[in-house]
Amino acid sequence: MLKKAWEFCISFIPPSKANRVKINTRAFTKSGKRYLIPKDVSLKINKVIWELQNQSENTSINIPVNVEILFVLPDRRRRDLDNIMKTLGDCLVYSGILKDDSLIYKQTLEKVIIKGEQGVIIRIYPYDDKNIDVKLIKKLKHYKEKVNGI
Repeated sequence: MLKKAWEFCISFIPPSKANRVKINTRAFTKSGKRYLIPKDVSLKINKVIWELQNQSENTSINIPVNVEILFVLPDRRRRDLDNIMKTLGDCLVYSGILKDDSLIYKQTLEKVIIKGEQGVIIRIYPYDDKNIDVKLIKKLKHYKEKVNGI
């Protein structure tokens, strides 16, 4: 079955959320935490948002989605893809593509190394919860009963 997909590209690897520096001050935020984002990181995040907005064609997704992300990396340097994904999730929201990153029900992260090349390809599909393996849910229930019985 062919699913409708939205596809977006980013010309470079976005910075990881780990690049944010926690500062200890009393702040009036929901979590009580404040973070300082270095200027170079902030500029890169803004560039990601700009690139996504230029491709969005007023896309505003407000349904559960499956997000597939392919990272094209120029070298074997260690990168924490799940932290980069956190930044990408925020950028998808800030660019107006997703109404909220809590709409991401499934995500697949993959990296490929191509010397001298870099970028990100993002594919977003409507989430199909019909593919949930009922056997896995039963296995989880069995495990929880076993643990709770200890």
